[in-house]
Amino acid sequence: MIAVPGRICLVGEHNDWAGGAAIVVPMDRFVRVRLRPAAGLSATAVLEGEALAWSGEGEPGALRFVPAVARVCAAAWGVPCGGAVHIEGELPAGRGFSSSAAVCVALVRAFAEAAGRVLHPTEVAELAWRAEAVECGVNCGRLDPLACAWGTPLYLRFNGDEADGEPLPAHFGLAVGSFSSPRNTVAILETLGRHHRGEVAVRDWEGVRRVGAVRGALDGFGQQARHARVALLEGDLASLGASMNVCQEIYEEELMPAFPELRAPGLVKAVRALRQAGALGAKFSGAGGDGSVVALYAPDDPRLAEGVAALDRLGLDAFAMELWCSV
Repeated sequence: MIAVPGRICLVGEHNDWAGGAAIVVPMDRFVRVRLRPAAGLSATAVLEGEALAWSGEGEPGALRFVPAVARVCAAAWGVPCGGAVHIEGELPAGRGFSSSAAVCVALVRAFAEAAGRVLHPTEVAELAWRAEAVECGVNCGRLDPLACAWGTPLYLRFNGDEADGEPLPAHFGLAVGSFSSPRNTVAILETLGRHHRGEVAVRDWEGVRRVGAVRGALDGFGQQARHARVALLEGDLASLGASMNVCQEIYEEELMPAFPELRAPGLVKAVRALRQAGALGAKFSGAGGDGSVVALYAPDDPRLAEGVAALDRLGLDAFAMELWCSV
């Protein structure tokens, strides 16, 4: 069985499609895929407690990625890709943990294993991205599949369709929380992308202001990712937390007032509670909105449990995790 972790974006959201830099870390929650030899292609899944099945008609939920990944891999390798696929997952959809990318990455690895192919993480990520973005028409960049395929703390730099990753050391704790309902990722990405491209009417001065807000905010996220990389290399968690806090301030001061799709009162309340519980840094993770929140703590800081408890009291699905990776 192939297991692929979800991801948390510590700093640098949206910098894959906008160009820039980001820092991602793996979660301790996974998507798992088992592929058995069988004629044709079929798929079943148990995701968030819901059982799904697909056998060629009507592709429900995450199972739509199964034939898409099979087509992409078959075209890349020149061999048919099939079998009986079963998917299990612990990642809630639409909360900013890259559940879709994790499914696609796990499927690529399962088909590659069946075909006797050994792929570099960047090759896995590219095939997974093609399946999700090109075959299924999902408006997404390459950050998520790269993060899931590498499965390690990573500094990512993006330039158009090109990206390179640098593994980073990490030793810290995180309090993570997801809200009960998924935010509208499609609307968020469409709105940010359109304004980042400058697609506003002539003399729409409010639209021009929003263009500036998006471009400035995403540039700020990328700049903080560069600062955070240095902080991780030096083991400076206070500086890493400061970069996270700056990103949250940019989100609240530049993006939330300009775009209804990004207003997130639950997120703001959760961030304030986490900082009161001793977090070094606390911010949104993923596209934005009331999707997910992440907070940084020093390793073995007893206040990490206080942060998780604060999120519990606010009604979030909250948990603690520890990262300890060297390079």
